Amino acid sequence: MAEAVNNSLPLNIVTLFIPVLFYFLGLKSNFEQFKDLFSEKKSLIYGFCIQLLLLPLIGIIISELFSTSLFAIAAVIVLIVPGGHVSGLLSHIKKGNVPLSVFLTSFASMISPLTIIFWLTVITTRSGEFSINLVESLTQLIMFILTPFVFGMIVKIKFPKFSNIIFNPLDKFLKILIIVVSVWTPVDLATYILDNIREGLMISLLSLLAIFVSSRVLIKYSKIDIANSKTLQIEALCQNFPIVLGISIALEMPEVAIYGMIYYLISMVFAVAYSFSKKF
Repeated sequence: MAEAVNNSLPLNIVTLFIPVLFYFLGLKSNFEQFKDLFSEKKSLIYGFCIQLLLLPLIGIIISELFSTSLFAIAAVIVLIVPGGHVSGLLSHIKKGNVPLSVFLTSFASMISPLTIIFWLTVITTRSGEFSINLVESLTQLIMFILTPFVFGMIVKIKFPKFSNIIFNPLDKFLKILIIVVSVWTPVDLATYILDNIREGLMISLLSLLAIFVSSRVLIKYSKIDIANSKTLQIEALCQNFPIVLGISIALEMPEVAIYGMIYYLISMVFAVAYSFSKKF
């Protein structure tokens, strides 16, 4: 399964275009937005509560409900990783707060070695065998997310005419790309998915429904503005699949990779459908 995922063309395409995606999001943002973001601490606090506390707790509950399943531990591991990189683009499509999305994804990724080890300690005694290369994680974060994002913001300020020319074509291209990849990936890995689809689908759907409902209640209770509410909802639905795959390899648990792929596909359907919908 790991070899098939590594050789999957649509997933490799997504990885290739992550810097392009964040460069585009940088074009859409500016430093004043970040200043406003830090003045609105409530959204950040609720965002971190959802990503770092709510999702892992839902994973633990689902794991208890399906304690005899092959995917019992996998259901938790998928929900303890940081948010997925695509959440920024989906926030843009939904007309959410892109800087908020980028900051939540970046910060959650930065502290993920600590949060992942903490939750693994909670859910399994095997956590002592698990480790993450902190330098590698931070380097990936800087190279593929923060650097292109900041570069896009700088280009917008220094070269406004160029930014205006490429913004709309790049916007349309990335929207088409995410739709194509969301459809193409399950076709590309159909054999591996179908072998485990029934059990993985049931657990994934229950997890996502619990996440959507509980996060909506929390977001509504927070009384933050509409743009930030949309962003937090998308962040709750997007997990970082490459990190899930890395954990499965580190712990020598191939079932984590199998379930992670199924969850990724189902969650992408949820997140993409939500980002293009006119409701909520």
